[in-house]
Amino acid sequence: MKHKIFALSLALCLASSANAQFGGLGGMLGGGKGGGGDVGAMAEEFNRDASTINEVVTYSLIQIVAALGDKEQIAAVKAVNDNLSKTTDPKEKNSIQGTAVKEQSTIAAELLKSDQAKEKIEKMAPEMQQKVAKSIFAVGVAALRIPLMMDKGKKVIEGLGSNPMNITKALPVKDGMAVFASVLPKLPGIVSTGFKLMRDVKVDPGNPAADSKTEVDKNPTFPE
Repeated sequence: MKHKIFALSLALCLASSANAQFGGLGGMLGGGKGGGGDVGAMAEEFNRDASTINEVVTYSLIQIVAALGDKEQIAAVKAVNDNLSKTTDPKEKNSIQGTAVKEQSTIAAELLKSDQAKEKIEKMAPEMQQKVAKSIFAVGVAALRIPLMMDKGKKVIEGLGSNPMNITKALPVKDGMAVFASVLPKLPGIVSTGFKLMRDVKVDPGNPAADSKTEVDKNPTFPE
């Protein structure tokens, strides 16, 4: 029942995000209505929160792929992890995370749906099972938070109509919304398939909500 409730909530959020996406783009192209408030401050808040979500999702996907992938996939995702650990420039880090979220979400979804997924999870050490379960949980929380972020982004873009001088501050918001729009359709499959797999092997991943707390695990475990 809890799983069905989460699926329904996620479906509603997806519909909300689609509306926010197209409404926001319309506002940008046509000048739009003023979003109200300080657009610059709103943009900074959006970019900060988006960066946090992307970081959580990136490391969660890295862990899922590291646990279930083949040698080539593991090597590729480890390279992403290594690049993130070496990068100190915030813009470069955001760029790496944005690309990783798009690419690794597709790979993670495919791995979780594979015929070998359940067997691989059953053979994992308990510690690895818990890391994978927490990663799936974090992706679930992100799936519920992203539509709310899309709404915030829409308001920032609408605000351009009342203060065009803030366009340079709002451009990163547009980029952030593009990342969210591309990844959001992939998240339900990762969450629903991942939850079923974990519960099939008697590991409870929990029940995510938009206000659930998540911690970034910047030390994913890779097979030796």
